[in-house]
Amino acid sequence: MKYGHFSDDGKEFVITNVKTPTPWINYIYNANYFATISNNAGGISYYKNPLHGRITRYRINDVPPDRPGKYIYIKDNDTGEIWSLSWQPVGKNPEAYKVAHGFGYTRIDSNIEGIESSVLYFVPLDDNREIWKATIKNNSDKKRRLSIFGYVEFALGHGLIDIINQCDDQHFNRVYFDQKSNSLFATKTYWVTQSSGTQQQENKEWDQWAYFTVNQPAAKYETLRERFIGLYRNENNPEAIETGNLSCKDTDFGNTVGALQTDVELQPGESKDVIFSLGVIQKTEFEQKKNTTPQLFNDVKVVDKALQDVKTRWNDFFDSARTKTPDDEVNTFMNYWIQYQSKVAFDVGRVASFYYWGISRGFGFRDTSQDVIAVTISQPEKAYERILFLARQMFTDGRAYHHFYNDGNGELTKHCDDPLWFILAVTEYIKETGDISILVQEVPFVDRKEGTVLEHLFAVVKFVKNNLAKHNLPVFGRGDWNDTLDYIGGEDGGESVWGAMFYVAMLNRFIELLNHVNIDSTEVEELRNTISESIDQYCWDGEWYIRAFGAKDKRIGSKENKYGKIFINTQSWPVIAELPDQQRLISSLDSAKKYLDSEIGPKICAPAFREIDLNIGLITRCVAGKKENAAVFNHPTTWLIQAECMMGRGNNAFEYFKKLLPNSIDSDIYHAEPYVYSQYITSDEHPTAGKASHSWQTGTAAWMYRISFDYILGVRPTYTGLQIDPAIPSEWKYFVVERIFRGTKYIIEIENPEGVEKGVVSISIDGNRIDGNILPRTNAKECKVKAVMGKENTVDSVSNKKNYDLKLK
Repeated sequence: MKYGHFSDDGKEFVITNVKTPTPWINYIYNANYFATISNNAGGISYYKNPLHGRITRYRINDVPPDRPGKYIYIKDNDTGEIWSLSWQPVGKNPEAYKVAHGFGYTRIDSNIEGIESSVLYFVPLDDNREIWKATIKNNSDKKRRLSIFGYVEFALGHGLIDIINQCDDQHFNRVYFDQKSNSLFATKTYWVTQSSGTQQQENKEWDQWAYFTVNQPAAKYETLRERFIGLYRNENNPEAIETGNLSCKDTDFGNTVGALQTDVELQPGESKDVIFSLGVIQKTEFEQKKNTTPQLFNDVKVVDKALQDVKTRWNDFFDSARTKTPDDEVNTFMNYWIQYQSKVAFDVGRVASFYYWGISRGFGFRDTSQDVIAVTISQPEKAYERILFLARQMFTDGRAYHHFYNDGNGELTKHCDDPLWFILAVTEYIKETGDISILVQEVPFVDRKEGTVLEHLFAVVKFVKNNLAKHNLPVFGRGDWNDTLDYIGGEDGGESVWGAMFYVAMLNRFIELLNHVNIDSTEVEELRNTISESIDQYCWDGEWYIRAFGAKDKRIGSKENKYGKIFINTQSWPVIAELPDQQRLISSLDSAKKYLDSEIGPKICAPAFREIDLNIGLITRCVAGKKENAAVFNHPTTWLIQAECMMGRGNNAFEYFKKLLPNSIDSDIYHAEPYVYSQYITSDEHPTAGKASHSWQTGTAAWMYRISFDYILGVRPTYTGLQIDPAIPSEWKYFVVERIFRGTKYIIEIENPEGVEKGVVSISIDGNRIDGNILPRTNAKECKVKAVMGKENTVDSVSNKKNYDLKLK
């Protein structure tokens, strides 16, 4: 690749060209402290919440981009030369340069003017700080006198106010240098806490002190941006570094910064570690900790141990699901980078990034529910906590906040799909763990003080009953999974066909759970049957299923339409919902392949809308070929992959999987990071086809993680054990899956001597053949499993499908 490559072990993405098409970032964080770091040291830092807990400023859509950041400057005091250890912000071209993004850390190596440097950025597991460890070595043949400057720009407290009312907000900033602790301390005397930024605010101060410190004596410091940068300049040529005149003055207003200068002398071949720390201390503990906390990571051995702890934590996460397939690229993504991105999305949410300020969305009920499936395998306790958190956002009538914050504030938007995702999260957790006790766990509703998780699930069924329109399909409301179909039906309202399929799929899950715990499911089955009958009675269009009914029963996603004739979700979800007409399911998948697929992946719909339609909504206002208007939208393609696997079409499934790998398109076209998924890729309906956007923060990763292991590799959890049911490319003859399930490590070898896409003829455990394709539960620490695939499928495949009687018309 032109800009970089994976390391030999697959655990780092190494960037070798400084001028990446966009900033390529990484996330470094723990449970409370979060930061992003780009290949040029740009990024944001915040404590707990990017809306209320900003520490540093980051300007979205700025020129130049990716500023400000976490910068370390060097000045040669003999020559006057100035550069940064990252290529930006100074922009001095290095003789050698390499950036390695790893799991929870980033390392930037460079060689400029005979000075070799390596700066490591990471956040320790249990400390509210980020560490910048810079190792600086003199590779020249003479003594070097250097000044080293660490620099951050503060944005203390509320992120929105820092943007829209900075002129007033700056009057509450306070920054001072403390000689005893060798640290700058920064806080705010007035803290806006309401999410909306309303003038009705509490009379309180920010509850944190931020600190910026260095393990070497600080020779000088600066606290005000104008004094450090200078007028009509930016971060690439700070006046204070150029002149050497850092003011050493505290400040009580303005655009506050933290700048620390330390001076070193290096003999030829000598190196020195300079460690900067940026963190926060609770105000209630400040007097007690201010002289000790900043210095806790001043020692190199302590820093190295903390980094190793971060690496160990991530290795433990990856250990629960691993594979060795014939495709090394697939192994790298499945074993590491897909899992890594899915865990980052779970921990960070859809908040601060290169694309988002992190000030408007909070948690999404739909997003958060789907993120849960990424951690049930490795961290079920985290999934458990998140499920209870989701339950607290639900009402007794089954509605749920579409978006919400930790402070209890939420927004009801009338999306027709939100509550149903709760069923997905709960059933996946129980299938993985076997823990049915969660069903009786008490957790309040928004409008009632108590209720069990099971009662929350039945509330979802109540929501379904109350949200059906005249065709017994869901009322569209302000959207379903596709938020841009927000005015389907205009004032008269519309009905979501995908929503109906989704309802059936989730009700199937709930019915299976009820049967597992011996609770009568008759009422739920009848509701499921009613919706399923309506789909097949009203929604077939000849070759595929339509997307919706609009105003006056206009069919949307139909061959009779000029634009948006076919949508991807209503071709995959009939299979996932296990609708009964097999020929229609095959035709739907064939139609998706024929009308939606392209060289870079299947489009979310086709053809793109090119005229505004007030009775459809935002999708028709978006430029053709981007976002929901006929882009290659990665998230729904994961469901198409699952559907192809369920129908036994492993070649098609794997073809889609490979097309969507982030490094499958040339980076000069793709632009976004080639090691994580983006939300979408511009399709061939736009001149910039192949360009990706909105990386990292997408549900694609969680689904691709689970679908790749559960359906392509075919090792997935059920209530009674692990099921073996691969759907692979026919060219694969052999692969291995290692899977930890309920305390047992299963080493599963799968042979495919006849080159089939699906079908298992035999399974043995530790040499003993078993009946069926579900591995029986065991107390053993490790089991060796051998499965053989073949054309004569002699192992009964277990399915969640119910043989209910549908009266088709």
